[in-house]
Amino acid sequence: MEYFEKSLDNALSIMVANQLLGQVLNNELKPGEQVVESNYAEQFQISRSPVREAIYLLTMEGIIERVPRKGAFIKGYTIDEMKDLLDVRNSLELLAVERLTKPSQETELLEEMKELVHHMTIVDDITEYAHLNYQFHYLILKLSKSSVLIDMYSKISLPLLRIQVIHFSSNKMIEKSVREHKQIYGCLVKDDIVQVKSILRKHTEDVIFSVKSKLL
Repeated sequence: MEYFEKSLDNALSIMVANQLLGQVLNNELKPGEQVVESNYAEQFQISRSPVREAIYLLTMEGIIERVPRKGAFIKGYTIDEMKDLLDVRNSLELLAVERLTKPSQETELLEEMKELVHHMTIVDDITEYAHLNYQFHYLILKLSKSSVLIDMYSKISLPLLRIQVIHFSSNKMIEKSVREHKQIYGCLVKDDIVQVKSILRKHTEDVIFSVKSKLL
């Protein structure tokens, strides 16, 4: 799965960034593990420059952190930090929903949301499901047409994706998530803003509880 889009100018660095991120999400690279430029340059048989660019990109996205005089490491998040990220997501979503009057009129976005829900019901890969889940929540922000809210949400997208992978490590959580996303979609179609906000609040509370229970 590719998380960053390639262009002619940065194809190699994006390829490395996608590979590294995939390894992080699949728990092949764990928090605190060092990312050594020369190792990946040798692995991909490329120069160190695109590897360095990939590390920089993932640092900007909150996946890697640089420690002075020590190097680059996979960033770990405390439970409190994960809770804060989920609370920020929920706050942005609630702000977005409050701006809606007739979401049922946004037929193109709702059709896209419907397709996502369909794929969520049949996918059998946790990382892919987490990615679909992120896209669904991103569409809620797009419904608001607020460039500020959308931009702020995008900036926490990859840390959120890591949290969701932890949350969805149980099939029961995926089944519950599918039901809730179907409910959210159904309420948006009916312009039931109050119920959408209620489901989103409960949804976030449940994810926080789930992540805590898995990490404590």
